[in-house]
Amino acid sequence: MALLAACGGRAISAGDVTGGRANSAGDVTVLVSEYSSAGMDALGGGRLELIGGCLGASGSVIVWPYGTEVGDEDPLQIEVPGYGTFGLGDQVQVGGGYVLEHSSDEVEPGPYAVAGVTVPSDCAEHDVFVAH
Repeated sequence: MALLAACGGRAISAGDVTGGRANSAGDVTVLVSEYSSAGMDALGGGRLELIGGCLGASGSVIVWPYGTEVGDEDPLQIEVPGYGTFGLGDQVQVGGGYVLEHSSDEVEPGPYAVAGVTVPSDCAEHDVFVAH
């Protein structure tokens, strides 16, 4: 099992893009958060899987940490700065927290703006965990 966690921040150079983004990799959307020097510290993760069209784990969509890139599309792999490369089916743990939970029927349908990126409607039908 790979462990992904982040504490503290890093320096941003003048050329860095600090906003979040949604990367398309075939039929999968990989959501990446904007730069942040702080975040929640709950432990989330599980086996990487496709959830409502987005990359997530254990039934929850994950908004991946700033700087995460799609390494390969077939098979899908993501590169998380300082932690390595992970693909569908891999076990990961990430630090962060839930920003959308569907524990009640009162959750409005998406899309939702979360951590500088828009979570598409199909993905927002599931719990959303923002990793840092």
